[in-house]
Amino acid sequence: MENIIKFSDFKSVLTLRQVSKDFLNFIDSLNDSTLPDSEFSRIDMIVNEDICLRYRDSNNIQNEFIYSQMDILRSFNGKITFLGSSSVIDVAIRDLELVLKFQKSNLRLLHFHLGPSFETFPVKLSNMFKKLNRKIKTENLSMKADSQSKIMPILPFVEPRTLERIDLLTLNDNMEIEINEIVKTEQWKNADKFNCDFNVSNFNIKDICHFSETLIQFLSVSAKEMDLLRKILIDSSKLSGIWLRLKNFNEHRELSNLWGPCFIGENSRLWYFRMKNSEEEIMEFELRRNSGNFTWRIKIIHIGGVPNGAAVHDYEEN
Repeated sequence: MENIIKFSDFKSVLTLRQVSKDFLNFIDSLNDSTLPDSEFSRIDMIVNEDICLRYRDSNNIQNEFIYSQMDILRSFNGKITFLGSSSVIDVAIRDLELVLKFQKSNLRLLHFHLGPSFETFPVKLSNMFKKLNRKIKTENLSMKADSQSKIMPILPFVEPRTLERIDLLTLNDNMEIEINEIVKTEQWKNADKFNCDFNVSNFNIKDICHFSETLIQFLSVSAKEMDLLRKILIDSSKLSGIWLRLKNFNEHRELSNLWGPCFIGENSRLWYFRMKNSEEEIMEFELRRNSGNFTWRIKIIHIGGVPNGAAVHDYEEN
């Protein structure tokens, strides 16, 4: 029977589980190594008034579970099952556990949308991950939440060696997260790209220097912190772009003392620095003001992209 399971596809095994309780218990007792690879490309778990679990396979075919708290039912691609006295949250998480057990190859995206309903969901999800006893392999992790407490129960259970990008998105524009715990995780340290539209506190500018691409927003940054960032990044060859969104920046004079006069562009101030071991690559720092807020954009450009009249500072060994 194990050999039959091993060489079946995911849908066939799901069908077998529904034949009888004995089949269900037998399949659920098998080691993960015996189960076929579902080869999903994307898994989404969306928690609002109802819960939605979607998974998309390598052929871009999507399947969807809907769990209704009001009607106490589960709908799978239109097929309805009434859950009786079962907990909607428990059934949804159990189904996600089953889906993840079949996932051997790397996901392209694992996405969680965690709204204000079902407050116990993140904790129960974390307990399921512990029970699963393995990291979830995904290249991209996206979490949209209304509080920081819903992020940390999930993040440590993602395989850091496969993780390339982290997106933390807010359901509350005024929400702030303390990022000091997040930056300690192996997931943060191993990711190559990071995007966050939360307001961030307890932030050290050095913590973003290993990313090739970053978008992050926080209250402010000092001229000394920007100069420290420059000294670290000037030796980097993998930088694609950094965007720092600030509520305010009021150290223009201090920055001019460190970097010299800026080049005045259209609605922006720009500084240019030579990269290590390159005559062609220049690091551009652009400070732009929009609607009362400030944005720093840092990127590497070709020397031909430096505007006429702009000073290019020589590389200085740190």
